[in-house]
Amino acid sequence: MARDITARFSGPSGKILNMLIFLTVVGAVGFYMSPLYNSENTLLLDAFNANRALNGLILLVLFLGVVYNLRQAAVVGPAADWIRNYASQRGKNWRDLPRPPGLIRAVSSILSQSDRKGGVINRASASAILDSVGTRVDEGREFAKYIANLLVFLGLLGTFWGLLGTVNGVADTISSLASSSAGASTENAVAQLINNLEKPLGGMGTAFSSSLFGLGGSLIVGYLDIQAGQTQNRFYSDLEDWLSSVTQVGGVPGGEAATSFSGGDDVLGSLHSIELALNKLAAAQNTGQQRAAEAVREEIRQLGHTLTGSRPQVKRTTPRKGS
Repeated sequence: MARDITARFSGPSGKILNMLIFLTVVGAVGFYMSPLYNSENTLLLDAFNANRALNGLILLVLFLGVVYNLRQAAVVGPAADWIRNYASQRGKNWRDLPRPPGLIRAVSSILSQSDRKGGVINRASASAILDSVGTRVDEGREFAKYIANLLVFLGLLGTFWGLLGTVNGVADTISSLASSSAGASTENAVAQLINNLEKPLGGMGTAFSSSLFGLGGSLIVGYLDIQAGQTQNRFYSDLEDWLSSVTQVGGVPGGEAATSFSGGDDVLGSLHSIELALNKLAAAQNTGQQRAAEAVREEIRQLGHTLTGSRPQVKRTTPRKGS
């Protein structure tokens, strides 16, 4: 049964193919909008040149996010291969297996310890294995989400940066136009206004270009994160199914302990003995409490007679006639 389930460890090839197709489509769209396809189409180039430093940083973070998500999906393949090899050599010499990948490094130590104990995987070991893999998967997902949020933040940072430059440029334009309008003609004033508006418009270019690259990069990284997360979740589900088939509960694998557990009678007898002992202890405590209460009441009566100077009355029985 274990080998049939290990066949479900299909690996990440399908999801990685989807990720590569998506990146190819994105690259084709970027190529179509770049001067490489048409020398007159300079939209992306002009947007990048609006703020090369910030837009270059956004593209660098985007590249790191793409590589990281591809790696997160690719690490599932070696882990699935290691589990399949372990299942095929279970009960044999596990030292012949290759070095386990980082995703299941802690899992390999638990499985090797179970082999030393005769190939037994109990519930505690299975739970520790699933917790270890789940923790590593969650850690990887958190960093991928941070990269997507970082791209959004950089885009918003460029937006506010550009708007700030625009506001300052408009203020400078108005002040310079007001100071020079007294001695200048209308044509010169209009020409000066047009020239002074170049800086504020450049700030708007920075704002919109950084938002374009930041939000677009977040969209790309978010899709890749979904694909990588589905790959890791599928591996986790397959690992859980395989562990449920080989986990031994009470010494019997596959959940047959409820009907075939040989030590069940002894455990029930021990529980019954413990219950009887607890009942006896409770009865003894009740008896002791009653005796202590009776002794206290008797002491109180003796003290009352002593304080009043009277003796306790003793009931006398009259003898029967003829005795």
